[in-house]
Amino acid sequence: MSVKIVLEDAIKTCTSDQDKIISPEETVARFKEKAEHLDLDIFKETSRIDNGRLDIPVFFSICGKDAAALTGTVKQMGKGATPQQSEASAVMELAERFSFFAFKAEESHFFTDTYRNVKDRALPFHLIAKSVHDNETSPEAAEAIFSDIPFQWTPAFNLTTGNEVLIPFDWFFAINEFNGPSAGNCKEEAICQGISEIVERHVCSLVSHEKRVTPTIDPDTTTDPAVKEMLSKYRKNGIELVFSDLSLDTGIPTVGVFAWDPSTFPGSSELVWTAGTAPDPEKAISRAMTEVAQLSGDFNTCANYVASGLPKYTDLNEAEFITRPQTPVPISSLPDLSDANIKVEIERYVEALKSIDMEILLIETTHPELGIPAFYTIIPGAHFRERSLGTSVPMFAAKLVTEKFEPATALSRIAEMEKTVGERYYFHFYRGQLLLNQEAFDEAIEAFEKALTASPHEQEVPSICSWMGVCLKETGRYREALKILQTGIDIDPEREDIYNLMGFCHYILADHEKAIDAFREVLRLNPNSAIDYANIASNYRELGETEKAITYYKMALEMDATIDFARDNLEKLAVAV
Repeated sequence: MSVKIVLEDAIKTCTSDQDKIISPEETVARFKEKAEHLDLDIFKETSRIDNGRLDIPVFFSICGKDAAALTGTVKQMGKGATPQQSEASAVMELAERFSFFAFKAEESHFFTDTYRNVKDRALPFHLIAKSVHDNETSPEAAEAIFSDIPFQWTPAFNLTTGNEVLIPFDWFFAINEFNGPSAGNCKEEAICQGISEIVERHVCSLVSHEKRVTPTIDPDTTTDPAVKEMLSKYRKNGIELVFSDLSLDTGIPTVGVFAWDPSTFPGSSELVWTAGTAPDPEKAISRAMTEVAQLSGDFNTCANYVASGLPKYTDLNEAEFITRPQTPVPISSLPDLSDANIKVEIERYVEALKSIDMEILLIETTHPELGIPAFYTIIPGAHFRERSLGTSVPMFAAKLVTEKFEPATALSRIAEMEKTVGERYYFHFYRGQLLLNQEAFDEAIEAFEKALTASPHEQEVPSICSWMGVCLKETGRYREALKILQTGIDIDPEREDIYNLMGFCHYILADHEKAIDAFREVLRLNPNSAIDYANIASNYRELGETEKAITYYKMALEMDATIDFARDNLEKLAVAV
């Protein structure tokens, strides 16, 4: 079956906030009607969640039980300058995520084979190597390693060349993960959104990793009424905003916004750094400003957001390369690819990325029953901040072999890769994971120790420490575990998994105050972690602080009623009181 995508005229009729072919009210109505007639339970409700301080609306869309089970999430956030657009954004987030995971779960979309056997119909290998920025492995060695690994292949359309090609879906999912799914009122809306997201993540990764100083934008040069109105709302509430041109060499406008509230930071607000990409620089700045509202929790609610495209700083000094004074440039200095026809904007996207040797691959993920146009966009060579630095074909091959094969087979394949390209820290790392899964803890610890001494990039050290900490915990060496876990936290203080392990070790050692501190760090990073409220409660119980223990057990159960030990302990404490 052909997967060729033919772009059609998509004329915008609603441009007051985001550029769409129909109004946000109609978008919401269409989604609800389609969801209601679906055999699956995918949608429960929408609700506005901002407290109104900024008067920039943020909505949740709540998943039905089938969508929640499929996607692994209960809710999605939507943003917009108006309540109608924010609600529309929230339901389309649900549509794109549900459609993507439904596509991924359908076995008939894929067949398993090796690159060696499908090479004549598959994506050229140089684009596969480019997807992980492999500059350290010879092309011959990289292709030899890649060619004998079985992958899930699915057809995609190369929008740049006009060709249909097979792509290794699980390879790109390991790299891109949830970056790239999109949905829209028409296929052109969805495709434009998907490309915009990948470009945004790409430039954000380069700017944040390299701490690039980029031009500061004068927001008062904007002419868009929605942007002007939002700007006045931020200023009215004393929010400091720094706008940056993050477009780099893409020829596609991306605007970064760094925002903070001097009156509430750090007590009840965070530093927020985010970005927006769109064909029109005015719409790019609008997207970024609504994203600030989405992440900030109105700058007065103690909300904690999870960083994605850009890192989350905790100290203004870390952001000096963003906030340092510059002569600002007008918004008109950014590239402008806008047109009344979204089809034309996509064509301009294609040409802009082609000029920097980037090709756009599209997989249609539209759910056959839901019927809302959805796609998964892949641009080999795009950077992602969340991805490891110093990546290579052997590294991702070792990762996938670890996930795909039984331990003995995976260990053998990793040994063969090591013979081909020599010692690399990640071979020891994945070998350690496999040995841990076999409960060969001492051998796993030895493998992780070798990984630490084989020149890993600093960014990878916390992960090695985390896995090594698991091994030491499993063998009862809690103080050794805490020592190596602290090494990881010293490098990356945003590791929820490490704090959780530290909390467990402190609990076992009866260092309950330290355990509480560790679990509080988990909650700082993930306020919705019900189990960690229960963990704090258990430590208060051990300290004899019954009222605090009861409070935290109740908080845990309000968030997740299935935590049995929390319920049991709460009942015992209630009787004791």
